[in-house]
Amino acid sequence: MKPACTIRQAEWAEAAQVAELLMLAWPVEEIMESNDLTYGQLLESVTAICSMPATIYSCENTWVAEVEGKIVGAMCGYDGADYQRLKQPLVDQLGEDSGFAQLHETEAGEFYLDSVGVLPEYRGRGIATRLFEAQIARAASLGHSRVGLIVDEDKPEAEALYRRLGFIYVGDRDFFGHRMKHMVRYGA
Repeated sequence: MKPACTIRQAEWAEAAQVAELLMLAWPVEEIMESNDLTYGQLLESVTAICSMPATIYSCENTWVAEVEGKIVGAMCGYDGADYQRLKQPLVDQLGEDSGFAQLHETEAGEFYLDSVGVLPEYRGRGIATRLFEAQIARAASLGHSRVGLIVDEDKPEAEALYRRLGFIYVGDRDFFGHRMKHMVRYGA
């Protein structure tokens, strides 16, 4: 029997846990290399961003999955029209020449699901699906009819999940040298 899973908004005190979980979705080695950072430096920067309001990975934009009192998953989502403004504090922290400054993941007209991470030992239990459902419902409650995300073309299992959730392929994006598929779900 699967343990009960609660989906809720992240709390400010959970910023470090949120940062680690969101980074599970990223090509961390490439990000560290392109920004000349250690893992600890990257984690510190992302934790700081998670700790601030009105930032790309802010706890106010992030929902977490909690199982038996332990945070085991996280997903960030926000209005794509706010992407550049929300991203700027991270760019300010890492520098204009950081790879983050050149990213264009989303745009106005879509609610963007930025990163989803689930601890490896909790994968395959429907936790990511529950996080998606919560953020899609949030998008609808905010008046969005289009929800977007990107997925690494080298992650067919993730793409299969997104397709099961109603996302369709609409084009390509570049993310730190990885070709990513931009997928959209209409009718949030």
